[in-house]
Amino acid sequence: MPTTMKKTLSATDIVLVGALLAAGAVLRVFCPPIFGITPNFVICMYVLAILIVRPSLAQALGIGIVAAAICHFTTKSMIPYINFISEPVGAVVTYFLVRGLSGLNRGRITFKPFIVTLLGTMASGLTYVSILKFAVLFVATAKNPAFLGLLTVILTTALANAVIAQLIYEPIMAALGKKTTSVKEAGK
Repeated sequence: MPTTMKKTLSATDIVLVGALLAAGAVLRVFCPPIFGITPNFVICMYVLAILIVRPSLAQALGIGIVAAAICHFTTKSMIPYINFISEPVGAVVTYFLVRGLSGLNRGRITFKPFIVTLLGTMASGLTYVSILKFAVLFVATAKNPAFLGLLTVILTTALANAVIAQLIYEPIMAALGKKTTSVKEAGK
């Protein structure tokens, strides 16, 4: 995997981003709630897309905006417009994590997909809940127990997305014929 970000995305990169976002949308729409929580698989997929194609900051922001549009139409939230802030924030955080984190390997396995997806999902979710809190939901009562419930949803979704990303990262990289950083380092 290259250590620098790309100035332009190839057609293959664009198709991969589109396919991952589409898969996230389908999973989000058709996955039944798990203990009352519908995971946001779109976040998982845009984080994976940023991990794999290594876009520029502007391109990562664009991926976040496209993900927001997808989330807007697949959400069960009462205020879907907040996605247009939370998903770009998640994508930008992911961009910086992909650039900044290294040494997350244990032998031939990289844990970067897990860590980056966990933190990217949390950034998106915490942004969403913070805006929701200040916009409407918690105006009347400062200690509304729904806030703790929403934090539980964020953490649960972040963990689920991180596990999924970790499990499918290597197979996607292999299917694309790309070697991961951990494989390159293990061969040295």
